[in-house]
Amino acid sequence: MTLFHRQSGQLRAWARRTLWCIIVTGSLCAIVIPIFSIYRQEGNNTRSVVEVPPQDVSHTGDYIHVLGNVAGVDFENKNFKVHFEFTPHGTLAGDDGVLTVAISVSLFYTTLTFPDSQIMRSVDVTMPYTQGATIDYPFDAYKSYFEILANKDKEQLHKIPVSLTFLGKLQSIELIPTVRLDTDDLYKIAIEIFTRRSPTTIGFSLFIVLIMWMLSIAIGIIAIQVIRKYRVSDEHVLTLGITTLFALPALRETQPGIPAIGCAADVLGFYWNMAIIAISSIMILMASALRWKEPCIKREIELAHKQHDFQSKLISEMAIPMPFPITGGPFSEYQIKKKR
Repeated sequence: MTLFHRQSGQLRAWARRTLWCIIVTGSLCAIVIPIFSIYRQEGNNTRSVVEVPPQDVSHTGDYIHVLGNVAGVDFENKNFKVHFEFTPHGTLAGDDGVLTVAISVSLFYTTLTFPDSQIMRSVDVTMPYTQGATIDYPFDAYKSYFEILANKDKEQLHKIPVSLTFLGKLQSIELIPTVRLDTDDLYKIAIEIFTRRSPTTIGFSLFIVLIMWMLSIAIGIIAIQVIRKYRVSDEHVLTLGITTLFALPALRETQPGIPAIGCAADVLGFYWNMAIIAISSIMILMASALRWKEPCIKREIELAHKQHDFQSKLISEMAIPMPFPITGGPFSEYQIKKKR
């Protein structure tokens, strides 16, 4: 019977452990899989890709295809870099894709010249943002605008139709290009680009802010316990707040692409968290310093002498012979100092 109960208890313990493992695994899957799915959808976001066919193409099919791919974003300097590749079509392209005529392409304030009898080279163009500031991180948003226009180099009035494929896929960044076609000039393509942090970046930044708040609140509660509840402040409690105070800036830097201290995310949490942890650490240290009492050896000696005198008086009244002399006794000042 005892063996049966023992096996039943082991079976129940195993079932509980298995149930907890299933619950923890299911919770992790319920959180990780949807977030990964959202991240994958960001990578395949069709709003980051725009294609514009050539307008008013001649019977010979002459036009220039422009492929623009965003290579990087610099929010601190308010600009982004685009890698452009050009492909001539129709009578503009000779053997092996070389140009039959000289062509100039205007990109924003940059004019690129491509001589004839050569292949159109790829170029990197840096374009500025006209709106937006990093102070709003992680909710900062930026806007930019540029135009594309091509014509024959020696005939400035002879415009060439242009087609465009623009790709704006970057890690932790969401770029949404919008085409603005000019009805008065079909050969010109205008692009307006809206840039912001991706949803996963914003979510992770807010998660880090939440962690910093939880840490600061926990240390604040410990400080209140030390002050009000006279909690024992050992070396671990004394160093906990100071260690967290120096670790918090490193935790802040884990937010993707966060600028220097002073953005919206810092006002939302970092400033207050540093203040709470610093004040709590000072409270714990001050409480430990003010409540410390120097051990009084003289008081212990006096108490020992009083106890010895009491025992001597009691023994003398009872007239019981002692096997050892009372003078000095086991509570003498010398023995107390020696014991300490």
